[in-house]
Amino acid sequence: MKRFTIILILLGAALLGAQDRGILSLEQAHELALHNNAAYQAKLAELEAAKWGKTSALSNFLPSLSLDGTLLYMDPAASYQAGGTTLKLNNDIRSFGLSLSQPLFLGGKIWQGYQMSRIALDMAQTGLEAQRLALFSEVDNLYLAVLQTQELLAISELDKRSAELNLQIARLKYDSGLLANADYLRFQSQLASKEVTLLQAQTALQLSQLSLRNYLGISYLPSVEDFDPIESDQSLQVLEDYDNADAAALTALALERGKAASTSLRLLDSSVELSRRAHMISKGSFLPTLMLIGSRKYEENGLDRYEFEASNQILLTASVPILPQLGNYADMKKAGFALKKARLEAITATDGILLATEASVLNLVSAAKQVRAARLSLDYSQQSYEQLQERFRLNLISAKDLLDAELMLSAARIAHSNAIYNYHKARISLMQSLGFTDAQELDSMILIGANK
Repeated sequence: MKRFTIILILLGAALLGAQDRGILSLEQAHELALHNNAAYQAKLAELEAAKWGKTSALSNFLPSLSLDGTLLYMDPAASYQAGGTTLKLNNDIRSFGLSLSQPLFLGGKIWQGYQMSRIALDMAQTGLEAQRLALFSEVDNLYLAVLQTQELLAISELDKRSAELNLQIARLKYDSGLLANADYLRFQSQLASKEVTLLQAQTALQLSQLSLRNYLGISYLPSVEDFDPIESDQSLQVLEDYDNADAAALTALALERGKAASTSLRLLDSSVELSRRAHMISKGSFLPTLMLIGSRKYEENGLDRYEFEASNQILLTASVPILPQLGNYADMKKAGFALKKARLEAITATDGILLATEASVLNLVSAAKQVRAARLSLDYSQQSYEQLQERFRLNLISAKDLLDAELMLSAARIAHSNAIYNYHKARISLMQSLGFTDAQELDSMILIGANK
């Protein structure tokens, strides 16, 4: 009775643990990654720093107010001769004052600095968006890897059952004297090979689960939620019927979207603008500066302690740099060439980004067509294998023919699985290039491309 109670407790704990963990959906994986990924959290911190950097740059336009105080001790104390009288001042004299300064013009440095801080904030926001897209893309790929290894495990189990069935048939034929020992050993070897493949598939599944677990920062091996059947993917059905004109139309739509929404292109534009602003600041080094300073000072007269006399000052200062100017000129030329370099590098990088977008579109169309071809190959291989298996039962073909057909069927199953997941990966790659976070946006674009 005690043993039965312990078993019930252990089963209950196992069931509770399974319920707590459950099956991890793709949306849950995204949320976990956003919360636990250090790179994304670093981008969030960078964005907050950029916000405060903009506030700091804005404060440079505002006046500054300072309070100054002085305690002067003299030994011996100063003395003054006034007619026939000698006046000796106190050893200690106190003074304090308020000083208000307002920059009027500093060669455009304050304005350009503020604009650079605004651009830096935009870049931080764009960088956060890019990190989010990259994070989702990586999670999607790791999630797909778990799904694919799960399917490969199922294929390995199916191949093993087929090999066991064929070995049973071969055993009957061998016992009846209709099959040579060498052929019977082939069937045994085939089953052993399938068992090895099954073990490898189990290991691959555990490794893919480990990769997803580590990336999400969780403490258990996740079981993932399967996608909808590929047969229900309407975009796949549309892409399978694409011709060259449809592919060109989809490419044009993707390039138009990419130019407007690509985070990489936006970061390039911002980096060029930063270089342009830095060049403007270097030019401002040749311009004059203008400051307005107002102060009110309270001082002791040296005779009466804590009796202060007030005085006011308003000062307008202008400064024009004259010499040396070689360093300023060198800085300006350096900033100019840095701007030229940034523009040229942006052109090269833009061409590469747009080319990658075109390649992603073509890869998606090709992957969709490969799914159809792999599906047909699997259907034909399955039918051929079933017919050859029946013929082997009737002793109409050799053992080698059946084993070859079994290998062909296994290869067709794996090729079909690879084609499906390559299609999903191609969708993920294109979505990241276009800045899509919702798959329906890509589906709408695919449908528009087919109707043009």
